[in-house]
Amino acid sequence: MKILYTAVDTPIPGRHGGSVHVLELCRALVRRGHEVHLVAPTRREYFGKTATKRFLIDGNTQLDGVILHSLPKPFRFLEWTAVKTIRRLVLSLSPDVVVERFYTFAGAGIWAAHTLKVPAVLEVNSPARSYPGSWRDRLDILTLVRPVDRWRRQLLEWSDAIYTTSKDLLPPEIQAKVHVVVNGVDTQRFRPGSRKSSMGPLRCVYVSSFRAWHGVEDLISAASICAARGVDLRIICVGHGPGWASAYRATRRAGLEAMVKFLGEIAHSDVPEQLARADVGLAPFLPIGFSALKLGWFWSPIKIFEYMAAGLPVVTSDVEELHELLPDAVASFYTAGEPRELADILEKLSFDRDKVRVMGEAARALAESRYTWDQQGISVEQLLEEVIKNRR
Repeated sequence: MKILYTAVDTPIPGRHGGSVHVLELCRALVRRGHEVHLVAPTRREYFGKTATKRFLIDGNTQLDGVILHSLPKPFRFLEWTAVKTIRRLVLSLSPDVVVERFYTFAGAGIWAAHTLKVPAVLEVNSPARSYPGSWRDRLDILTLVRPVDRWRRQLLEWSDAIYTTSKDLLPPEIQAKVHVVVNGVDTQRFRPGSRKSSMGPLRCVYVSSFRAWHGVEDLISAASICAARGVDLRIICVGHGPGWASAYRATRRAGLEAMVKFLGEIAHSDVPEQLARADVGLAPFLPIGFSALKLGWFWSPIKIFEYMAAGLPVVTSDVEELHELLPDAVASFYTAGEPRELADILEKLSFDRDKVRVMGEAARALAESRYTWDQQGISVEQLLEEVIKNRR
């Protein structure tokens, strides 16, 4: 297949989950033997001065076989301005199918495919329906004619198929025909490190963009409780975001500088090394901090799969959907907003390194058997082939 994949609001390459998802899925499809053209904003600093203006159009640059067509990053809400470029690419490339990563103010890929009679598939990783607390919907209601909601529904109607991390992201009336494809991990890049020590501090890693629902407050409070109990922990925080500064200040106020270290934002290619040095992966989510999760737990956190591939037991929040992803053999769960429960788990793991080792081995095996990007690529491949076949 020749696939044109559009992600006009997702920088490539990037450090956050959306960027990782797009590039890894495209790489998986390339490994399956497909020709993949990716249209996305491209970080010029990654490619250096050779990335001329011509590069923005010709797609002469590749990443692991993925052919890139770079777009300038538009002003927020102006993603639709990519229509002309994407339509021209569809005409010149003649793809078998167009895949668009959904964003409320985008839609150029689906529109171009619809008008040019090319099969179109929508990938949905964020709400494509109204939900309580959405500022987009509040703004939409003020216009009376509801242009945002009408546009979302138009994109869904024009799409030949839809795949998503959770059916809760879509309106109830179309959920029955939606395909679920969770995120994954490159098990060749993310691998267990050297044998874990049975002595010394329990080495924990926390990868985050420090959003309000990432639970860093629970983490700092649990670390403070562990310190008071004399539990020997070392926590490495990887990433940056809105809550980073307040978390850093809270760590200093609590006198936890020796226990909790902040690395800041690093390249995704450097994350495997940090995970290989750890014993446990931390994902203390706080769902109440993200109003969109009122629809249901639709989030498919890439870091959880990366933790497992690195052979790390996962400590995360007690959410039904996370239990479905993570059996008790690989994860420990605590009540979100209850840092004492989190501290209890860390204390128990600190004194039971055999359990840490056994859970880590089970986590690695689960990642290899169920959650590789190649497996997710096969699921998407089958859907695309079905769409093309039905059109013919």
